[in-house]
Amino acid sequence: MGKRYFIELSREDIALVSYFPGLELKDNPDASWINDVLLTAIEPIGRRKNAKIRGVPITFWIGVRRTARRRAEIFLFMTPDHPEAVIEKAIAKALLPIRDGKVHAGRERLPDSAFPCLQMFRGKIIRFYNALDGEEGFYIPTVVWEDGAPAPLLLPIPENDERLTVNVPNEEAENLLIEAQILPFYLSTGDQCRSFQQALIPVAREVD
Repeated sequence: MGKRYFIELSREDIALVSYFPGLELKDNPDASWINDVLLTAIEPIGRRKNAKIRGVPITFWIGVRRTARRRAEIFLFMTPDHPEAVIEKAIAKALLPIRDGKVHAGRERLPDSAFPCLQMFRGKIIRFYNALDGEEGFYIPTVVWEDGAPAPLLLPIPENDERLTVNVPNEEAENLLIEAQILPFYLSTGDQCRSFQQALIPVAREVD
């Protein structure tokens, strides 16, 4: 029987920011930008044996907002904002082929509108889902093409969906689906959450 796990994250954090017009979605309206573009780009990095890359939980947050050049663009926030140089360079190289992007364009505090979507840690790629205040069940954040621009979308997952339960994470486990729990600002910072995660043997804690 699988068990449900979660990872605690905090928006009290500074992120390294990239943004993209999401033109891949225009070419394929059925595509999901996180699964079909972002995950495809970073997956090879997550499998590397480099100790520095494996040793830091790198979390990607997603949002959509207007820019000076387009009506809406996909904003990708990466925490921590100052990882090891080898990590920053590897991720920048992986993101550069994404169409018309501005990779590592700056650093800013995580906005309330950003949702955690992926984490790369210990040779694994974790796909996050979220519980929303006042809503039943869980949701996977993604981005789709709508009315000529990228738009955020929260895909519902029924609470009894078997994808929400996973076996205890191990060295062979990849592409886990795990809940992201966002801690209030006054409880924790991003650095504290990362330190806690790095001290664990499994990649997440069991939910009671």
